[in-house]
Amino acid sequence: MSPIQATLANDSESPPSPWMAFGTLVLVLSLSLVGVIGLLTIGLFLPQASEKAYWFISRSSGVVAYVLITLSVLLGLVQSGNLFRAHISPLLSLGLHSFLSWFGLGLSLLHGIVLVGDSYTEFDLPRVFIPFLSDYRPIPVGLGIIALYLMFLLSLSFYARSHLGQENFRTLHYTSFVAFVLATAHSLLAGTDSVPLWWMYTGSLVAVLGLTILRIVESQRAKRRALNRSVGPMNPNRPPRVPVPSQRVEAARAAQAQRVAHASRVVAQPDRR
Repeated sequence: MSPIQATLANDSESPPSPWMAFGTLVLVLSLSLVGVIGLLTIGLFLPQASEKAYWFISRSSGVVAYVLITLSVLLGLVQSGNLFRAHISPLLSLGLHSFLSWFGLGLSLLHGIVLVGDSYTEFDLPRVFIPFLSDYRPIPVGLGIIALYLMFLLSLSFYARSHLGQENFRTLHYTSFVAFVLATAHSLLAGTDSVPLWWMYTGSLVAVLGLTILRIVESQRAKRRALNRSVGPMNPNRPPRVPVPSQRVEAARAAQAQRVAHASRVVAQPDRR
């Protein structure tokens, strides 16, 4: 392995910089602030339109957040193994994976918090952050809130990777599949755009499932390659080893014991000369 490849391999296993998460958070908050200013402007000049503006913003931010979460899961599958490593830099996939995770998380927060201003659904902050407390489709909404908390936990785990250890870190990130399934169920059951956007949800599920299968197949191939390297190359001309029968082993041990006993008697016998 060249020094450049070694550096890339080490960097691909290191957690993303906290400045990346901070920059992403600032970007999300800035965009949210722009959205709030837009809502206030619409409410000031177009009061009738503002009644549905909160609902439209929640729907649009929820759809975009789902797309970002799907892309984050796909990049996580790419970054965790050797899939497409020849075409996608590990540093690029890791950076995009972290950025999309935080960006999707921020838009998910906007998707829920903006509903506080909607008069139809009658959401307040407890109903936004406590699962199954909502009067509007409580089970699908509760699944979305649980998915939000899982995504937040997974995003924070990048910065505790050195304390968790590689094995615990990988085990924890298996819950990203749970978060994705919960987010999909929330979108299909609680969203009003699930029917016209069926193609998006179907494509997301097929993409994640297909890439997961490729990741498992690639992992099994890597294990077989490592096993072949440890055993060494096979010589087809070399005859297979025939195991020695247990009777021959016992006979050889008995003969060896007799020779040792005879040598001991010769040494212990006094010299008669």
